[in-house]
Amino acid sequence: MTTTVPNFNLNNPTVGGIPHSGISGHQSGTSSPGVIHSGKDVFAENDEELYPPLGHGARFATAIEDSTLQAIGMKPDEIQAFQKQRHRYINKDTIYKEEINIPNKSEMVDYQQLSILSPIDSSNAARLLSKLVVIKLNGGLGTRMGCKGAKSSIELAPGISFLDMTVAHIEQMNQDYDVDIPLVIMNSFKTDSETTKTIEKYKTHRVTIKTFCQSKFPKMYKDTLNLVPKPNTPLNAKEWYPPGSGDVFRSLQRSGLFDELLAAGKEYIFISNIENLGAIVDVQLLNHIHLQKIEFGIEVTNRISTDSTGGILMSYRDKLHLLELSQVKADKLKIFKDFKYWNTNNIWVNMKSTQALLKADKLSLDWIVAYPTENHTQLVQLETPAGMGIQCFENSCAIFVPRDRYRPIKSTSQLLLAQSNLFQFDHGQVKLSSKRDGDVPLVKLGEEFQSISDYEKRFKSIPDIIELDHLTVSGDVYFGSKVTLKGTVIIVANHGERIDIPDGVTLENKVLSGTLRILEH
Repeated sequence: MTTTVPNFNLNNPTVGGIPHSGISGHQSGTSSPGVIHSGKDVFAENDEELYPPLGHGARFATAIEDSTLQAIGMKPDEIQAFQKQRHRYINKDTIYKEEINIPNKSEMVDYQQLSILSPIDSSNAARLLSKLVVIKLNGGLGTRMGCKGAKSSIELAPGISFLDMTVAHIEQMNQDYDVDIPLVIMNSFKTDSETTKTIEKYKTHRVTIKTFCQSKFPKMYKDTLNLVPKPNTPLNAKEWYPPGSGDVFRSLQRSGLFDELLAAGKEYIFISNIENLGAIVDVQLLNHIHLQKIEFGIEVTNRISTDSTGGILMSYRDKLHLLELSQVKADKLKIFKDFKYWNTNNIWVNMKSTQALLKADKLSLDWIVAYPTENHTQLVQLETPAGMGIQCFENSCAIFVPRDRYRPIKSTSQLLLAQSNLFQFDHGQVKLSSKRDGDVPLVKLGEEFQSISDYEKRFKSIPDIIELDHLTVSGDVYFGSKVTLKGTVIIVANHGERIDIPDGVTLENKVLSGTLRILEH
């Protein structure tokens, strides 16, 4: 049984990027919004809109010639993909509102039932792992936390980065099962040079590391959809962007690695974000993918209050799709408050099925849009999330997994959790302390802690938070060493005030505000 969401309008060719060919079953331009098709009610432009409408200039934007894109340095496959995305962005389509539903958990694979659904023969584990490739998505910079380098270089502990953790985990799997699981890293033009140098230090490790660089797409002006880069001019990195995790399939193929890995006997790929500490190789999951002949499996987990940037699972015409919440206007987000299945971006794919779709040009992923601002001018970036491939494959599924397979570090609040005594690092795996009762606490650090440099300045040492339920910190606050936080702790320093938490203090179910400063005598 599914639950239908309230009525709303999508003034966009997608619901979370669902292409018009996959939703309405007609070609763009053959119908107009507000018309009733086959007796069904459709979204119309004068209904409530979920997404902001296109401006007049963008709506009637002129086509861009392939030769122009070639002149700014784009490769043939990049040109084809970019043109498709731009066309879909411009051309509107009708959406059947009664077809969007909250998916039922029974439509998914329950991770806790895998041992029953697909019992594993331990003697086959090594054989299965020998067919696996691990791809880590490493296209982003840690700009949200004030870092200028690749996100993979952020340290969780002194001398231990995300990339170190990944290498340690795969190396341990290779040793334990006597296999060669290769680590393949997808970089962007922003991270490729740094990461290529960094991986030199792993030459003596028992892990084969390969890299490839994803595409780069030109930014466009929001009002006209004209290109920002000009033909036959030097590359300006600020005018380009990596077009999302969905580019992984096409760029892997373009690099030659796809064919190379297939020729080496590889059959499955496990894709995940480099900053997700919970995204480790799981033999039970791989076994299920193998036995059930699943072509595309995406891990989803229970959505919590801090999950705000990412995607939710929904059902459209009885098929699972993803909706990216970043695309939804703030006043419409409440429509999706009951959608509780959160995309982890942990993805399992069958390589032969993926190759077949690529060759037939049928791996057409839905896009999302971002509007960055440069020099007070709004621009457009069209990106594709890899998880939206779920609707492209014949035998695809969503796998409901526990939260411990989703431990992303996208903020200093999450970094505090990872660096605390809640977790222990063991050969690249993050394990919740046995002393912790329940899952991780809710932590909200204010903007004063946003950058890693400020965050490190404000903590003399990471507090003991084994018994913490909720921490909110706002304003000019500094923590001493050996501080213990328990229960609910709220610390607010008002504007112009400063709070210093002394060394060795235990705060349990406390609200602190005003000024508190302990000075050396």
